[in-house]
Amino acid sequence: MMGPTVSACTLGVLHWQPMTDAREHYALRPVRSPQEWRAYHAIRRAAIFAALLPGQTYDDRHPDEHAPDNRPHVLLRDGEVVGTVRIDLIDATQAGLRLIGIRPDLQRQGLGAVLLELAEQAVRGFGRTDVIINAHPTSLAFYLANGYAEGDWPDKGPVPPTLIRVGKRL
Repeated sequence: MMGPTVSACTLGVLHWQPMTDAREHYALRPVRSPQEWRAYHAIRRAAIFAALLPGQTYDDRHPDEHAPDNRPHVLLRDGEVVGTVRIDLIDATQAGLRLIGIRPDLQRQGLGAVLLELAEQAVRGFGRTDVIINAHPTSLAFYLANGYAEGDWPDKGPVPPTLIRVGKRL
């Protein structure tokens, strides 16, 4: 059986088409419209902050969202926003994948793996070779199963208290 087809275009959009189901078409791209920004924040608020960080308030105006080296992206399936990730360019070789989220009603259907694959392709496209993620303990097994390893991966700051730093060399 052949694996998924991943292709890139010059507009910064990455596409993923599973070989087993031609009906579904995925793209990871920078957030483009007010509607995509609303979906981006709604997914992060519901899938991450409400579900995993209930004591923390989500700030959709946080300056990190618009910092020059931080790239908010949405995962689209057949044109509908179903997931989010912010790709932070840490230095010349490293990128951080931040607040990876899948719409709660679509979780546990393989979309996280699609998002992760496309985000890694985007990281390569930005010329980076190492990916760093601060993983919630409930997500650790997912990242380990996708080739990430715990360790002393350098990042802009310390590991947040309730998270586990993982990384992967692409």
